[in-house]
Amino acid sequence: MANLMDYVKKYGNVSFTEKPFNDIDNLIFSSLSYLDFSATKINENCYTLEEIGKEYLNQNTYKAVKKLGIAMKDAYQLLELLITKKRYQEVLLSDYVYKTNRDMQFCALTFHISKKLKYICFEGTDEQISGWKEDLKLASTFPVPAHIEAIHYVNEHVSLFGPDVIIGGHSKGGNLALVSGMYMKLYKSSKVKKIYSNDGPGLRLKEFSSKEYQRVKKKYIHIVPNSSVVGMLLKSDNYQVVKSSKQNIFGHAMSTWQVEDDKLVPSELSFKSKTLENNAFALLELYSDKEKEEVTEYLFGAMEKADVKKTFDLLNLKKIMKTMKNLKKVDARAKMIARDFIFMIAI
Repeated sequence: MANLMDYVKKYGNVSFTEKPFNDIDNLIFSSLSYLDFSATKINENCYTLEEIGKEYLNQNTYKAVKKLGIAMKDAYQLLELLITKKRYQEVLLSDYVYKTNRDMQFCALTFHISKKLKYICFEGTDEQISGWKEDLKLASTFPVPAHIEAIHYVNEHVSLFGPDVIIGGHSKGGNLALVSGMYMKLYKSSKVKKIYSNDGPGLRLKEFSSKEYQRVKKKYIHIVPNSSVVGMLLKSDNYQVVKSSKQNIFGHAMSTWQVEDDKLVPSELSFKSKTLENNAFALLELYSDKEKEEVTEYLFGAMEKADVKKTFDLLNLKKIMKTMKNLKKVDARAKMIARDFIFMIAI
């Protein structure tokens, strides 16, 4: 079955005028946001994807980048192909922002598809366990610091007299795309035509039930793989399920999502994903925000003591058992959430 790379090979020399921006292009640009462009000249002005891509590839080797995680490795390989294709070569990149501190990791980038359309993208989290902690904190805290940054970025880079805008991102980046679209300045919101969350977490019940969500719901596109884990966190509805070549958390990588011609291959949620969606949300709603935060701290503290640093570590039965043993202080309900989360990743 074909994937993103196959789509680029087939349609890479077809212009956006001939074949308008679609769901797969959204995944492609969302993937590129994982690359660290800090050392390129993108910070100085607008440059083409071909120019920035060549500069980045000259500065970074595949061997070094693949050590940073699956998302970076996949994005590197995708970039190598994109800079050779007319469809993508002349796309302009601008306004790259990267900020990180103890409480936040935030990265944003704008792709100018044409004079009439641009795609604002937010970076998500990779398989680092620290990134998962940030995802789960969305259950107890709103807004998180990255939300504030995303709303500010959209307000700054969407103009009432400028091109139409699509906002998107993968994983946590998808949640940032949704929230920024919900809470951006109202008079600019008509310029946003679509909001993509590519397997991103949903919303707390309060935000899900808000007028801000109802206002953007018709333009919101939530794409999840058939064995979704991240996309099942918190409250979601009306998602589009795509077939992945991998199961469980390994299906989170967009490079595993299946393509047929210029469309994503539709699928249905797995039994485990449906179970996670129903159980995790129901259990989380039993807790106050303070209790949710404590559960998150307990869970990741237990993982840290078990030397779990990446999701791959949860394939190690010894580390799984050690993590569960470290959860002694957590009550039965919290232990159930922790158990479901760990085993959804590991099995």
